[in-house]
Amino acid sequence: MQTVRDILKAKGSEVWSVAPDATVFEALQRMAEKEVGALVVMEGAQVVGLISEREYARKIVLLGRTSPTTLVKEIMTSPVVYIHLDQAIE
Repeated sequence: MQTVRDILKAKGSEVWSVAPDATVFEALQRMAEKEVGALVVMEGAQVVGLISEREYARKIVLLGRTSPTTLVKEIMTSPVVYIHLDQAIE
């Protein structure tokens, strides 16, 4: 039985994050810099949300908003659903 831990061993376990008060533009810059499509939104040591290219496309571009003036916390997905490392992938 393969677990999440097994997948992360092959994939890597680096996690990139952004603060909820950062602008969406800053989050996009970080995603581009790290070559990822999503960031964990952290308030201190606590996970408070996720922001991805999908949120950007649907909540900024399609709604006519601007990424330099919109904060991450305004469009992030929250709450975050997660699983444990020993969870089976099935």
